[in-house]
Amino acid sequence: METLPKFERIRRLTITPGMKLIVMSDMHRGDGSGADDFAKNALIYRCALEHYLESGFIYIELGDAEELWENDNFDQIYITHTPVYELLAKFHDPDPAKTRYLKVWGNHDLYWKDQEAVYRTLFPGIEIHEGIFLTAPKGWKGGVGKDEAKEFGAGERGALPSQRPSDDGIIDSGSGSNSVKAEGGGTGGSCGGSVTVGRAILLIHGHQADPKCSGEGAAVSKFFVHHFWPDLQRCGVKDPTRAALNPGLCNEVDRHLHEWANQNDQGITVIIAGHTHRSVFENLSLTERRYLESKIKTEGIRIKHQPDGCYYNTGSCVHPLSITGIEITFDGGTGTQLRLVEWGQAAEGHALTIQRTVLEGPQPVSL
Repeated sequence: METLPKFERIRRLTITPGMKLIVMSDMHRGDGSGADDFAKNALIYRCALEHYLESGFIYIELGDAEELWENDNFDQIYITHTPVYELLAKFHDPDPAKTRYLKVWGNHDLYWKDQEAVYRTLFPGIEIHEGIFLTAPKGWKGGVGKDEAKEFGAGERGALPSQRPSDDGIIDSGSGSNSVKAEGGGTGGSCGGSVTVGRAILLIHGHQADPKCSGEGAAVSKFFVHHFWPDLQRCGVKDPTRAALNPGLCNEVDRHLHEWANQNDQGITVIIAGHTHRSVFENLSLTERRYLESKIKTEGIRIKHQPDGCYYNTGSCVHPLSITGIEITFDGGTGTQLRLVEWGQAAEGHALTIQRTVLEGPQPVSL
């Protein structure tokens, strides 16, 4: 059985009826040079955040928001992308129970693990964590089946009920390990083809499942990225060692994360991560889902053939002219639903616009 690692700081968030969350990762905000992968999508990202701000969503930044492997400090990143940070400030509240901006560190911004004070100059009182637990309120017995989920058309754009924070709001479990236990004990088991969460959803960046980007391997990768990669990147060279650019490594990271969700003793039955830059919905990448839908059977092609709702991946904000994320909505009548969404450019007549598209979902989750 894969061993779920120890996490240093975990935040616990109780999902309540009417709550809406958007989870995005891997912005890699840089210094505005040719090595800044985020720059080309900055406007798309800001339009998406404006939508979620106005619609009452909580924004969860799931790691690698800042590119602090390539850049020596945060100052130039902030100067380059000041409008982004001004927009993020509108989500933030110094009171942890009221803030709508939750931040998780990844491997490229692991700097924040020990340097929260720097970020607090912009966002007073903010706490940066290694992971987030999403749980239902005590006594909640809600659930939703796939038939009921069909009433929530995948293309709907209407707002859900306004956010109503729980009495305890967002609970910081403090430093220490990932020792949050499910009520009544038990372990996280297999989810099968649909999501059935009885305990908790874990949100982490995902580098913890990549030996090249965690532990001792991270030091070697960081040295290469910091000293050599920016110049090579400006010349158009692709880095074969990064999971984001290597399908084989993506598969391996996804496999580890899926295994952690399926078999652990922490009451975790779903994991949502980033890191690979490849969107995953119900443990299938978009390529795998399209391949299965096409009914094509090519000899020698190895893919997963069954969806499994234990594992999801947000994708990234550095795709060519688009960004992806996972929306989590919770309604008292229909329960929790997940949607994989993409924001990108679209043409309307002779006008170029930025639009939201639901790629997958809604997928019901029972807490």
